[in-house]
Amino acid sequence: MISAGRRCLHESLIRVCRIQAPQEFAPQRTTSFILTPAAGLHTHCLPCQPTSLMAASHFAAASAEQYSSEGHMSAVTFHGPRNIKVTKKAKPRLETPGDVIVKVTMSSICGSDMHPYAGRGVALDHGITFGHEYTGFIVAVGDDIQTLKVGDRVASAFSTSCGQCFYCKHALTCRCEKGGRFGWIVDGLGIEGSQAEFVRVPMADSTLIPTPDNVTDKEALLVGDVLPTGWFCASRGEVDRMTQEFPDDATSAAVIGCGPVGLMAILAAQAQGAQKVFALDTVQERLDLAQEFGAVPVHGGDRENALKVIKEGTEGRGVDCALEAVGAQPTIKLAFDLIRMGGVISSVGLHTDSEFKAFTPAEGYNKNVTYKNGRCPARHYMDELMSLVGKKYWGDPFPGNKIFSHEVSLHDEKAVQGAYTKFEKKLENCTKVLIVP
Repeated sequence: MISAGRRCLHESLIRVCRIQAPQEFAPQRTTSFILTPAAGLHTHCLPCQPTSLMAASHFAAASAEQYSSEGHMSAVTFHGPRNIKVTKKAKPRLETPGDVIVKVTMSSICGSDMHPYAGRGVALDHGITFGHEYTGFIVAVGDDIQTLKVGDRVASAFSTSCGQCFYCKHALTCRCEKGGRFGWIVDGLGIEGSQAEFVRVPMADSTLIPTPDNVTDKEALLVGDVLPTGWFCASRGEVDRMTQEFPDDATSAAVIGCGPVGLMAILAAQAQGAQKVFALDTVQERLDLAQEFGAVPVHGGDRENALKVIKEGTEGRGVDCALEAVGAQPTIKLAFDLIRMGGVISSVGLHTDSEFKAFTPAEGYNKNVTYKNGRCPARHYMDELMSLVGKKYWGDPFPGNKIFSHEVSLHDEKAVQGAYTKFEKKLENCTKVLIVP
């Protein structure tokens, strides 16, 4: 329940918001602000979050001034497959001059979290803080920080990047020579995650970007991972190139897997020029959301019918590109079957298989297929996408906000554990989970 001091203030022209600061930020416990309609109020107020973005900036500044690395914080920690706990851990400290500490206002569960959670792929160290999607405000900065300051609202890529190495300069920030992923520590090497009250951000000047006042925390969170990944998927599918080179031909795309990334790929493909987007999944609720986003829903459980629908919708050829957002052999095989001769498969789902079995080199040759996969260089796209979201390119509010189906408190261990179960098993129409400190 939201306290009276944080009630939504949507009805009067002049509003007063009283924000109760957390205990650790005493002695000044209560701050008052006068808010006007231009303050950009959230349409959904969350517990432990200031009612407006204007209030949030004041709250951030007041809170940050009193940050101390002494004491402990709550964090979601990983203890092996399907063993997630909420534990008390030491609060992060500045370790290098390029670090900042961010007070997390929202974090979320990502589909790629499901791989270590389910025991697939690399075995992460036990006890690490999990997660890599978050937004918040800066409470402490290292001596070398140039572009950020205490109190700034920020969005973060899921991995850190230096901005100066060969790969960063070649728009591959996800492969930065000095970077790493949040919530990914193996044999003691890596960076603690973001499903916590605070997170340390190395190389912060080139990892974080400011969040404008007209962008909500939910939108900023999406700009750090699933939106750029969907955009990257469509871009690598060559949607924009095909649209520009063949303007008289309606560019078509099939999005395979309508989880958060796939749904963002629908919005991205449309923005890049695709005139017909098919959406394939086996979960009806996700297909319904894909249809809301403007795609043609196709149930992926009936393979023959899916092929029939897409062939009929593309004059018998198949789609120009398949945007695969699952990362599994069967869905890559489906992508191969759905594209036309000379089509492109863009796969951004996290792969853990050691062998490629979806199609043979001979099959690829005989169909003139282009196959691309890999991790999204999210930081490379974030400035552009933050600008588009801020300019309300997709509308206001951003339609991507609809993917958030569930919300839990960081401090409720059973709720967090239940959220992981629901997300993994797709229970209760679970599409995306917010974890709120």
